[in-house]
Amino acid sequence: MSGRVLVGVKRVIDYAVKIRVKPDNTGVVTDGVKHSMNPFCEIAVEEAVKLKEKKLIKEVVAVSCGPQQAQETIRTALAMGADRGIHVEVSGKEYDNLGPLQVSKIMAALAKKEDAQLIILGKQVI
Repeated sequence: MSGRVLVGVKRVIDYAVKIRVKPDNTGVVTDGVKHSMNPFCEIAVEEAVKLKEKKLIKEVVAVSCGPQQAQETIRTALAMGADRGIHVEVSGKEYDNLGPLQVSKIMAALAKKEDAQLIILGKQVI
């Protein structure tokens, strides 16, 4: 295979942080809480980079959908060996309603636009 691979990378609350529920029980407290790349997404990036090192693909593109802070996650993927990053900025109410179906449609559109031969994702979000 020669070409491009897209790797989904998600910004999540760091796994070492104790999660607190909001007082109104509508979700978890995220303000002032450390975030990092989902560990399963890290594995996906590592596998994509291995494919590139074996010369099975030419380019690894990290993709993240989310608020401006998701750029930190893309920078982490770049530090791990990804060649480029694409940030689809989604914030506010849109981000609150961003589910797997919307993300999969975004990834499919990007795969077509970028002429990607493969999409690699982590198995789940922590």
